[in-house]
Amino acid sequence: MCYNKFVNFKIYMEKFLKAIRSKLNQVIVNFSVVGGLLLILSFLTVWTDFMAKLVLGMVILLLAYVFLSTAYRLGKINQDLNNFWKIKK
Repeated sequence: MCYNKFVNFKIYMEKFLKAIRSKLNQVIVNFSVVGGLLLILSFLTVWTDFMAKLVLGMVILLLAYVFLSTAYRLGKINQDLNNFWKIKK
């Protein structure tokens, strides 16, 4: 009887971690898309009017770096969680 409860707990934990992984993947995709769009926007902003918009372009470039690096780090966390719990895709 105790073994049966342990097996049920393991099944519930796997379902819980799969749900977390799917939400984490959605966040990674979101940050990647926004980071890519901000990267494109930064280049377009800098090319139009050089001196006045250079600062704005650099800020947008910095935001793009933050989003892309956050997406990369969340992806590594997701991979580490999958390796730790040995969850199959």
